[in-house]
Amino acid sequence: MKKYGLQIRAPSQKKQPTLRPPPSIFDEDEDVDVEKEISRQASKTKSHKETEEQLKKALEEDPSAFAYDEVIDDIKQKAIVPKLQDRQDRKPRYVQHLMKKAEQRQKEHEIVYERKLAKEREKDDDLFSGKDKFITGAYKRKLEEQKKWLAEERLRELREERDDVTKKTDLSDFYFNMEKNVALGARGIEEKEEQRKAKKLEEEIRKEEKKADSPAEEVLLPESQDVGSSRKRSMEPQEEEEEKDASEKKIGSDVVPEEKDSSTKEEAKEAPKETTTIQHKKSEDAIAAARERFLARKKAKVEE
Repeated sequence: MKKYGLQIRAPSQKKQPTLRPPPSIFDEDEDVDVEKEISRQASKTKSHKETEEQLKKALEEDPSAFAYDEVIDDIKQKAIVPKLQDRQDRKPRYVQHLMKKAEQRQKEHEIVYERKLAKEREKDDDLFSGKDKFITGAYKRKLEEQKKWLAEERLRELREERDDVTKKTDLSDFYFNMEKNVALGARGIEEKEEQRKAKKLEEEIRKEEKKADSPAEEVLLPESQDVGSSRKRSMEPQEEEEEKDASEKKIGSDVVPEEKDSSTKEEAKEAPKETTTIQHKKSEDAIAAARERFLARKKAKVEE
């Protein structure tokens, strides 16, 4: 039954603590405690041995298995190094451009100052016209650097004028630059052009090699004609002399032109020898000249 209304809570009764009975003199509690302690120590030693064996096995497998501090240091170092590299690699964006512009302005001021000094010297040329002028090596180098810089600036200005978009009248340059665009396969075009150039070089080298081998034949042809003509020429005086001898014999002369025959024979023997030596020299000169031309062309193509 539930009661409604004011309910007074009954006071809680405190439990009295239970007192342990005093140990008796003849009780065997001490023996039981000693046995428990012995068993506890035995289990401890056993567990220690097992842990030592496990440690030995782990160290045999991996000597750095328990190097926790070193591993943590390595992890921290790996996390710190990229941050340091980022700090080192980060360079200012605009300082380099500002420094280049400052150098450019300084060079322009130096050139203007040198021109001003040159104009002042021109006024005093009449006073020091007959005297020697001494220029140091450093000043010469400075003037050469200024000339070089002016030439580079002139080229840069010409490039800017050429690439100026406001001066373009048609889309020819736009389509020309489309071929250089990497997104549209410009790399493949460059590779094809390189291959085509390499093939051209190989063909030209083969042609030059053929030309280097052919000059000997080309030179021999006219010389062979010369040899034939020289032989004919050497044979003509022999025939004339034979005709003379025959006519003299017919006339009845007793004189035999032995000296003439011997001289003509010697000339006929010497003529082919001279032609062969000249022919050999000409062929060697032609081959050497062809090789020199081939090497010069090859060197020029490699430098390009």
